[in-house]
Amino acid sequence: MGLVLEKITLEINRRKILKDISLGLEKGKLLVVLGNSGAGKSKLLEVVAGLAGEHEGEIFYDGQPLCGRPPQARPVGLVFQDYALFPHLRVRENILFGLRSRRAPGSEQRRWLEAVSRELRIDHLLGRLPAELSGGQQQRVALARCLVLRPEILLLDEPLSALDAATRERLALLIKKIQERFSVTMLYVTHDHTEARFMADRILVLEEGAVVQEGLPEEIFNRPQDRFIAHFTATRNILPGRVVERHGAGRALVEVAGERLFSSSVPEPEDDVWVCLRPEFLVLEKAGEIATSGVMGISGSGRENRIDGCRIRRLLPQAGATLLVEMEGGREKVRLLAFAFGREQAAMGLGLEPGRELAVRVDPGHVHCLPRHPDDPYCRTPPAS
Repeated sequence: MGLVLEKITLEINRRKILKDISLGLEKGKLLVVLGNSGAGKSKLLEVVAGLAGEHEGEIFYDGQPLCGRPPQARPVGLVFQDYALFPHLRVRENILFGLRSRRAPGSEQRRWLEAVSRELRIDHLLGRLPAELSGGQQQRVALARCLVLRPEILLLDEPLSALDAATRERLALLIKKIQERFSVTMLYVTHDHTEARFMADRILVLEEGAVVQEGLPEEIFNRPQDRFIAHFTATRNILPGRVVERHGAGRALVEVAGERLFSSSVPEPEDDVWVCLRPEFLVLEKAGEIATSGVMGISGSGRENRIDGCRIRRLLPQAGATLLVEMEGGREKVRLLAFAFGREQAAMGLGLEPGRELAVRVDPGHVHCLPRHPDDPYCRTPPAS
């Protein structure tokens, strides 16, 4: 195991900022630390870097303890959210600052400056001052300043938050490439779930300084452990439901908004549940047409996990085609968000306009249920208008 944290607790002014955090990350892998503002993400990076002061717990890298070592003696590079470039130094001097502080030979400085600046495509900017650079260019310089020191662990604190969408996409690809190219073990902090899903080998979700779930991206997004994670990872459709029949091994028939859906993920032993339906897993079909086979091997009429009597209420200006779909077949009208991707829907002959009647189908493997208690008021559905 590369980086290991054991029971890390950090208290500032009698307030616990980090609470008993343990994790393990293989060398050369990228762990995204995901959470809301104030969850403790940046403080976790500062603990690893040795900048957070006294804390409880232990940190190891490649079997060697890091606690007790000063920041400069740790194999760690930290890129701050605001980049922290020296405004009076040109790009070349900013990148070489750490190597010169270490009194590295001139040949080593030149070799690494050339290699890293070329890899990050900033070799044509070496003579400029930070004020003459765009935000994306400044971020690349901050990365280069870390990489020339060849850290074994690279810590990135919301590195893309201040950039426009197009620059974020380009730099996200570049950071992933750099991480793989240099085999750097990376902790990457963000509050952006889309960014997290793209970047991560594994994801750690923090809430109020504590770990609420850790695992592969598909586990975090498709099988959240509680309603906070489901909401935070943009499940979007979280509806109250109840278990009607149980079929063993987590499979059950669940009633939601007057409709009945099979689920392969139902908690024991609760019968009151939250039914989580991610928009990307809702399949739109023509109204009135019936599939010729069941879903996931369930035999029957072809109507399993199909909700008829739905109608497009609105098209929303988001990525792809995002629809607000109203379910009208149940006892109450319930609105869902669904994604429709142009070519696929055009091939099916669906007209995507408000008022169009259609059906919605969802695979049982994508009907994820969470416990719901009588005093739990939470129900996240799309806005009414």
